[in-house]
Amino acid sequence: MNARRNCEKTFGFGPVFIARTSLVIIVVIVCGTGCEAAVYNQTQAISEVLDHLLDGYNKELRPGIGGDRIIVETGILIKSMGPISENDMSYSMQIYFRQKWKDERLSFYLPNVTEFTLSNRFMRDIWKPNSYFLNGRDSKQHNLTVPNAFVRLRHDGSIYVSMRLTVNARCPMMLSRYPMDQAVCPLFIASFGYTTEEILYKWMKEVEIDPGVKLSQFELGRIKQKSISKTSKFGEFSILEVYIHLTRAVGFYILQTYVPCYLIVSISWVSFWINSDAAPARVLLGVTTILSTSTICMTVREGLPRVPYATALDVFINVCILYEMAALMEYAAVNYYTKLMPKEVSSDEDEDEAVVLSVRYSTAGLNQASGSNSVGGTRSCNEVDSNCEDKTPEKVTLLTGNCNQDPERVVPMPNYQGIFRGNGNSGHLEGCLSSIWGCIVGSGNSSQATDSWTGTSVSNIDIMARVYFPLTFAIFNVGYWIVYIYVEIS
Repeated sequence: MNARRNCEKTFGFGPVFIARTSLVIIVVIVCGTGCEAAVYNQTQAISEVLDHLLDGYNKELRPGIGGDRIIVETGILIKSMGPISENDMSYSMQIYFRQKWKDERLSFYLPNVTEFTLSNRFMRDIWKPNSYFLNGRDSKQHNLTVPNAFVRLRHDGSIYVSMRLTVNARCPMMLSRYPMDQAVCPLFIASFGYTTEEILYKWMKEVEIDPGVKLSQFELGRIKQKSISKTSKFGEFSILEVYIHLTRAVGFYILQTYVPCYLIVSISWVSFWINSDAAPARVLLGVTTILSTSTICMTVREGLPRVPYATALDVFINVCILYEMAALMEYAAVNYYTKLMPKEVSSDEDEDEAVVLSVRYSTAGLNQASGSNSVGGTRSCNEVDSNCEDKTPEKVTLLTGNCNQDPERVVPMPNYQGIFRGNGNSGHLEGCLSSIWGCIVGSGNSSQATDSWTGTSVSNIDIMARVYFPLTFAIFNVGYWIVYIYVEIS
């Protein structure tokens, strides 16, 4: 007894404590059993409701047939977008397609239960508005690992359906400003068979875009949505429209197309500084630049449709090819106008016959003008050389002198014996015109200048080309970028 009393004092185990503990254990057991019974009863009640929910239900008839039309609220969440194909003029995106309508035949009553979520199999047994995409091409619903769809049913018969779809739809594009263009990709939603007298589509809320949606070649812009009605021979149909505005990222094309073309065109201008006698170098440089630009053009056109109009990139590349061809033709002009090819001879006798002018012609030309000492600049034989009558015949090279040549070096041609006749400025002008005419008809060289840096003879055509080619190309580029970026063209 003493030991028992000591234990009760030490641990507090007395008759009262034991009685209270037993009572708590009994209450917990009773409550647990009651809760389990309540949960079981609620689950059984829901099962009974679902088992009898579709009794007498006809999924072929729309809700409220013969009465008011059904309002179908629709919403879209864009999870990803792309690819966008210019060749097929189509785009693809993955969306969560959501719809909501009310079917009073599916209303129910359960204490403390307002809605529950059902699997996608329930959708096969209820009426649906038969929504489809008017401009869809190859859309599909995801079925891995299970069909990605669910149904949420409320006690008043409201049905909320959500499914994950990949939509492939047409996207008409106008590529006249490519690659500085903007695309507007539409998506049209309607019912396949129900007119506005039976179904009316409305937007649930604005179209949503997941923050992680990015495109490699485009930048997402604003999204416009509206609800319209269109009339056909089958009746008036309610249609939902979505317009996704896309702006093409031009950075890729600048790095891969525009910059290489600028460099190739600039290389073609190097020929203006190459000696005109180096024909292989200048011709090879011109042909190589043209072929390089043509290769870039063919590479760029591979992914584009064969549209019947010129794109902005076509205009730029064709102008680059035109400048490169002009640089090649410029050399042809230099070679034609500034150089006479020597006549090929096979013997010393032929070389003697190939002399263009003999001293006899030169003496006759000089004596003809010896009587006058005009501004035109002809001098007498004595002024040229006091011992000219003692000179032996020498071979003279045919060169049509330019207007600023020293008259002592001018050897007039028989056909142009009178070009320096006259006094004052008139003779000087006639000489210039006659020299220009000789250049045009190809009877002589155009005037040449001497390069102050190298001391070599440089064609005036090359000198002008060094200025005019870069200047006109720069003016074209300023107008090109202003028109295609800032000017709106309908």
